[in-house]
Amino acid sequence: KKAETGQSTMNIISPLSQLAHSLRQAYVEDQRSHILNRGRSILLNTDYHNTVRVGTFVPDDGDCPADSSGKSTPLASLDADRMTTLFAFHQCSVSTTVQQIIDLCRDTLDVAASTSSSPSPANDAGEDNLDSLPPMLYRTSRELLDLFRAIVPTLHASEVGSIPRTAAVLHNDCVYLAHESSLLGAEYKSKFRSFESSMESPPEGKGNKAKLLGEVCTFVDMVPPFRDLATKSMGFMIELQKGQLYELISPRLANFQQALASNESVSEWDDAETALRAALYHLRHLSQAWTPVLSRNVYHMSMGNLVDLVFTLFLDPVWKAEDITETASRFIHTLFLDMARGAAEMFLADSGGAAPANHQELSSTENTMQHRFQVAKKFATLFEKSQAMGQFMAMRLSEIHRGLEEGVFRSVTARELSHLISAAFDDSEKRTALLNVLASK
Repeated sequence: KKAETGQSTMNIISPLSQLAHSLRQAYVEDQRSHILNRGRSILLNTDYHNTVRVGTFVPDDGDCPADSSGKSTPLASLDADRMTTLFAFHQCSVSTTVQQIIDLCRDTLDVAASTSSSPSPANDAGEDNLDSLPPMLYRTSRELLDLFRAIVPTLHASEVGSIPRTAAVLHNDCVYLAHESSLLGAEYKSKFRSFESSMESPPEGKGNKAKLLGEVCTFVDMVPPFRDLATKSMGFMIELQKGQLYELISPRLANFQQALASNESVSEWDDAETALRAALYHLRHLSQAWTPVLSRNVYHMSMGNLVDLVFTLFLDPVWKAEDITETASRFIHTLFLDMARGAAEMFLADSGGAAPANHQELSSTENTMQHRFQVAKKFATLFEKSQAMGQFMAMRLSEIHRGLEEGVFRSVTARELSHLISAAFDDSEKRTALLNVLASK
């Protein structure tokens, strides 16, 4: 009878145990589905145009305050913890969507860590009833980031491909997620390991599983895909803006090279001025869209890329001109002076923005402009060459010779300078001597 009773009891308990196990699995899957549905709702329903500032302001080298000798103070001396500065996330604007996704991801990992450390009853086999929940939550936190990568670029594809601000926001979101992915693994590894080490007598198998989760917890593999997406979104937008700048400038400069042989103002010169105004107007609109969103360094690299295209389109006709009259030289001098100043204004410098009311404020405004010129030289590779071109057109042969000694034309090759001298000056002994000097370099 006892044997029959025991067998009968086992026949009852076994189905109940299976039912309990299936309920536990259903609960774990339900938690995963609930979190992913929340993430999907955030991605689909949150207004992607809303942004928030994140990160740490990291100044360019030129932004560091100057010491008594006039040299900028090294960045490391401004921060006691140099490593914090080097690996800081540069201040920019990210969408509230990505911030909510990161918050949900962290909340999910926090629950995984707290569930691992919470004692729970074991079943007959000695297994923790919710033993599979922490690994499932870790997996879910990774899937939240995959959801962002799958939904956002597709959902907002038309805006990302046509609106500069939206492309910049997606770029920042991806860089932000790449930055967070590089840190999340190390942060939560330590939490899982601290739990495992704090357990005095973990249930059989649970300590090993917690230790294993601490070892495999990583998000570093997600960094390259997010960085690639950031590069593609911003890179495509920059190429699009290059195309628009080319359409604004190139048709108006179609006959500019031949017009430089004219002794009086012609319509081609007016077209060149119009092209410059249109290009600078376009760049200002981009600056207004990108300045509040992009980090300072990314903004400067993007703007420098576009400014270089403008310089190239204006420089090429002048380099190729076979004859440049004195009147045309004066026009080019003014044109390139305006172009250099207009391009420098696209680069950021700390300024109050108010009109100068006295000599002190005027001096401050001049210092700000000088700072903009320095930043422009750093990020626009053709900025110095453009300046040199403008200066050349207002110089006599003796001044050009002196400029060579002073390094005014260090950004211009000897061949380019020789061609300009031949085109802008009549044959003379001074011209021949200067050309011989350049030929010897």
